[in-house]
Amino acid sequence: MNRQQLIVIASAAALFFILYFGCDVKTSQQKVIETDRALKSETLDIQDRIAKTTASLESPQKVDIQALTEKAAGGDPSVLKQISGAWHNAGHEEIAAHYAEEVAKKENTDEAWSIAGANFYLAIQQNEDKTVRDFCTQKAVEAFQSAASLNPIKLEHRINLALCYTENPPQDNPMKGILLLRELDTQNPENLAVNIQLARLAIKTGQFDRAIGRLEKMMAKEPSNPKVICLLADAYQGAKNPKADALRDKCQAR
Repeated sequence: MNRQQLIVIASAAALFFILYFGCDVKTSQQKVIETDRALKSETLDIQDRIAKTTASLESPQKVDIQALTEKAAGGDPSVLKQISGAWHNAGHEEIAAHYAEEVAKKENTDEAWSIAGANFYLAIQQNEDKTVRDFCTQKAVEAFQSAASLNPIKLEHRINLALCYTENPPQDNPMKGILLLRELDTQNPENLAVNIQLARLAIKTGQFDRAIGRLEKMMAKEPSNPKVICLLADAYQGAKNPKADALRDKCQAR
């Protein structure tokens, strides 16, 4: 999944929940997306990582990033966005995400927090180091929670929170992400995005028949949706269903 898709997911897909400044009186829906206290300990010194990584860069990339960093000291969101993009191009997603978070702190919109969350989510996917993954998971969770606090009716923020937990499950609750998605499914059984994510997880875990059941229902409603078509092709292929080849051709034609 590329950065553009993650950002779409975060705002419609990508890109990837209740306040992290909230009150203690929560509805059951709010409890679904409350802060995971187990992720609260930050073990990565992001400023130290920025300094060391900058020193390791080669010119002209190093020169460009240093120049942007000097400009970013003033806190201009447009400059922070530029430096986030520069770190993304340099292949250091956790640093790109940090600057996207700084943008969100300045703008304080659900879209900005959603984009920050999507960047941290991408960093989780692209790092194998547990310290970095845990740091980025915590930050992604906080970002999507902040997005939802500003726009609580937008379901995608809560979907993306669940995806953070499925990507890097808490050790004390490895099913947390799946359970969050299932609860969202119970509350919104016809929601396409929820069904797609549950179908994707079912395919990933070899539960092809379960994925097929969901996707065929979605296909009846949205027969031209490329995500549904391609995922259903994957599910058919996994189940060795003879419909797989024809649907795969249809997917590739999109």
